[in-house]
Amino acid sequence: MLTSQRKREILDTLAHDGHLIAKALSERFAVSEDTIRRDLRELAAEGLLQRVHGGALPSS
Repeated sequence: MLTSQRKREILDTLAHDGHLIAKALSERFAVSEDTIRRDLRELAAEGLLQRVHGGALPSS
């Protein structure tokens, strides 16, 4: 799966569930938690979500 595809699915999941857990996402996408954390950091830098310990929440 491409990074852009994974990020799009991460945002879709956040919109649907209202929160994200990094460990669950790493298992879902079969990538390391470091990869997910990097994706979440990049999405947070773009203002698309808010990072919290262990996952993310929608941006306020």
